[in-house]
Amino acid sequence: MVSHSPSILVVDGLSETTAVLKAVFEPRGHSVNRVRHSQLPNSTMTLPRVVIWHANEPEAIPAAEHFQGIPRIFIGRADCPTSDGETQRFSQPFEYRELLGTIETLLAE
Repeated sequence: MVSHSPSILVVDGLSETTAVLKAVFEPRGHSVNRVRHSQLPNSTMTLPRVVIWHANEPEAIPAAEHFQGIPRIFIGRADCPTSDGETQRFSQPFEYRELLGTIETLLAE
């Protein structure tokens, strides 16, 4: 079990997405953690390197501001900020291969 802050944080979404990310990235030394939007810790948390945010409800987006300056991937139907250059967007359904490639690129930066 990795005890440091996650390299990849998944907010909401399917547990299967987290399982796929763990299977791919944990053997490479990246930790993966999943939380519910309602369980997001306060600003004292150590920030991850990449955030995958499942955002089907518009009201979920403002909380994404917790992660300003962190590369983010939004998955879902909700409108999301995409002008900052740190945000990627995937509509559902999405291809895991594309998601994994995007995460690999963001982790390499």
